[in-house]
Amino acid sequence: MNWRVVRSTWRLLLMLICLLFGLVAALTVMRSLSTEHHRALVRRWARWTLLAAGVRVRLSGKNLEHAGLILANHVSWLDILVIDSVAPCHFIAKAEIRRWPLVGFLCARAGTIFIERGRRHAVHAVIETARQQLQAGDRVAVFAEGTTSDGTIVLPFHANLVEAAVRSGCPVQPLALRYEDTSGQRSRAIEFIGATTFPQSLWRVLGEPLTTAVLVPLEPLGLTVERTRHALAKAAEIAVRQALFPAFVADDSAVARTIDLNHPTIAQSHSGEFATPDTARVERNELGAIDESQR
Repeated sequence: MNWRVVRSTWRLLLMLICLLFGLVAALTVMRSLSTEHHRALVRRWARWTLLAAGVRVRLSGKNLEHAGLILANHVSWLDILVIDSVAPCHFIAKAEIRRWPLVGFLCARAGTIFIERGRRHAVHAVIETARQQLQAGDRVAVFAEGTTSDGTIVLPFHANLVEAAVRSGCPVQPLALRYEDTSGQRSRAIEFIGATTFPQSLWRVLGEPLTTAVLVPLEPLGLTVERTRHALAKAAEIAVRQALFPAFVADDSAVARTIDLNHPTIAQSHSGEFATPDTARVERNELGAIDESQR
């Protein structure tokens, strides 16, 4: 018997049950809940859905601030659930997700802010919406790389959406994300890059015995960082990169070492894995063009 297939099938069924529960909640009680109860419901639902998928979450370091702009690296479609399971946020996501069956509806009801990439006026509108959320005391999260990586690098952080934090005067919280397999090494099953489709990625994740998502909240960016979007984005990028790769070596062989912040003895070198897929380059260039137009 293929136990991987059995495990994937069983977990997929559990995830569908969680999605249906989320749909019922979104259509009935969610809009009538107070902010506190809304966050509690989203947090609990995210935890149940991750548990159904065989993913556990480990928080390493400081707690996330109550409010502010979170700037995180982006590894997987699971990232939103992982962050929501600890600190529910208003995420800024590409508009295509809004059109996904069921998932898009749930994201919209959870408060996701959707952006049409490549349109300057759309970016301005999203920045203003995010500013209003931040000034209201809510938490907004941005995957500042603009696309997913394979977890062996941190791509450059784009600065355009950080303008919302500058205008609102709220704290900026860098957040590092990584995924580990049962041996404590970087999970290869979690990769969502290149030509990998969502169903392929989902099936691989569900087939794993256990995946651990590690959240590392870093020191909020304070007075030592100039309050411009470019300075804040660069400072957050450096903080996340240093947290994930404290012993980075840049040479012709492109070698990086990932060290667990809680368990320094668990380390693995990854060699020759720094070539970014063409699709990632295209997406980063699109967002880069947006960023240049805002300068």
